[in-house]
Amino acid sequence: MKINNLRNFLIVVLLFVAQVACKARTDSSLIIGNFKISKITDGDTFRFENLDNSVRLLGIDTEETFKTEDAEQKTSEIAENWEAYYKTERGDSKMPVKADSPFGYEAWKWAEEYLKDADFVRLETEADDRSVDMFGRYLVYMIVVMKDGTEVNYNVECVRQGYSPYFNKYGNSTRFHEAFVEAQDYAKSNSLGIWDPEKKHYPDYEERLVWWNKRAKQIEDYDKNNKGKVNYLNLNSDRDFNSLSDFLGQEITVFGGISNIMTKKFPYLLRIPHSKKENFDIVVYEENVGLLDEINIDEKKEYYIYAKGILESYKGGYQIVLKNKDQIWMED
Repeated sequence: MKINNLRNFLIVVLLFVAQVACKARTDSSLIIGNFKISKITDGDTFRFENLDNSVRLLGIDTEETFKTEDAEQKTSEIAENWEAYYKTERGDSKMPVKADSPFGYEAWKWAEEYLKDADFVRLETEADDRSVDMFGRYLVYMIVVMKDGTEVNYNVECVRQGYSPYFNKYGNSTRFHEAFVEAQDYAKSNSLGIWDPEKKHYPDYEERLVWWNKRAKQIEDYDKNNKGKVNYLNLNSDRDFNSLSDFLGQEITVFGGISNIMTKKFPYLLRIPHSKKENFDIVVYEENVGLLDEINIDEKKEYYIYAKGILESYKGGYQIVLKNKDQIWMED
């Protein structure tokens, strides 16, 4: 009887282990491949042998660093009066900006040291319909396989060590959100890296997090409330953008982020990019230019907006014409 009980217990344990292993195994459709790192440009920029495109690491954004041969010297120079240097770089910008920083250089050197024992890396994509960004870069998680066989999610580890915040400006991670949040909480509670007040890093991370989290929530709310609705199209989605031609002449509502307000000549264009060569324009004719002040376009430019109108085609692109302020809105 005891032997049978033990056998049954072992069977249950083995089944549980098998289930956990299956859940932990990455879906093969999300794997781009295994690669050797050929160059470490900075803390979040790498090149790989036999990979045709460059990559953008998801969920992280290390500080910028000089990339010239005299990078160390330039870093030392700005470190001498870092607070004043960053204040000048930010200028009168309402939002935090990127700038070469002493900590950006430190993150670069940490990456070089951390990855010296890497055997190879496995590049994996997000679990959504977009694996390439608007600049043609693969959007990836970099799973580092060390020479001893252990595997580490570099993106999450970079946050855990305090070399990057959890960068969710373009949406929360669909695969590792909880891991990123826990990693950032750990770095903050231990005053690591960018959370160490003694280090010379960007001074406005709390401001950045408020900004990014609001944008991430906007994306989350769109998916929860509008995804799949007839005539609602997310311009960040390859699937939705490629289906625009099906809606020509119809009233649609699009969701996206304005990257550029083009005001050199009329009509003005509020440009929402999809890729390096593909954009969606909101057209503002001279008689309606006052609408831009009414809708506070400068604030909306920093977040995701909804725009409603009749879809038109113009010179191979897509656009709607802004005629009243109710056509553009932003949800908090």
